[in-house]
Amino acid sequence: MAGLARWTTSLPWLLLFAALATFAVFAAQWNSTRQLNAKILDRSIEKMTPPPTDPRARYAVAWNLERSQHFDEAIRVFTGVQVAADPALAAQAWFALGNVYFQKSIKASRESVREGPKAEDAEFGLARDAYRAALRIDPMLHGARYNLELLERMAPPRPGEGWRRTTDPIAIQPDRHAGWTTIRESKKRGLP
Repeated sequence: MAGLARWTTSLPWLLLFAALATFAVFAAQWNSTRQLNAKILDRSIEKMTPPPTDPRARYAVAWNLERSQHFDEAIRVFTGVQVAADPALAAQAWFALGNVYFQKSIKASRESVREGPKAEDAEFGLARDAYRAALRIDPMLHGARYNLELLERMAPPRPGEGWRRTTDPIAIQPDRHAGWTTIRESKKRGLP
């Protein structure tokens, strides 16, 4: 009976100690997040040497670089964020990387005269691959799906290639048909 009384009197102290330890951990996390947000707002995080190792901070740096149209630097930083342990942040990084490539290819195509396949065509392909990677991580990322469809409509046509969807809802495989149309057999006849 005496052991039970001693246990019940020490239990509130243990709970109080656990609550204070939890409060200290959350206060430290809140303080580091507050300092990170302050550095992002005054843009001093971009000048940090060495660059921040926190994936959220690297994402913020890349986002600021993209907004100021430093596309090559933003691509370099977003590429480092893609390997983040958090899948949601990795999907957002792939999505943002696709946006950077898309903006870069649109800017390059507006500045050049269309004489054939150029570097912006490759960047359209890189943007397409980045959007698909984001959708593989998070299929419900509607912005990536929308931008992928927009990119498919805006990308320059590829001569001699048609497009056919496969069983993968994200990937679109090129169908090389050398000028002949591809007709699939169907039991339905007539107009749809």
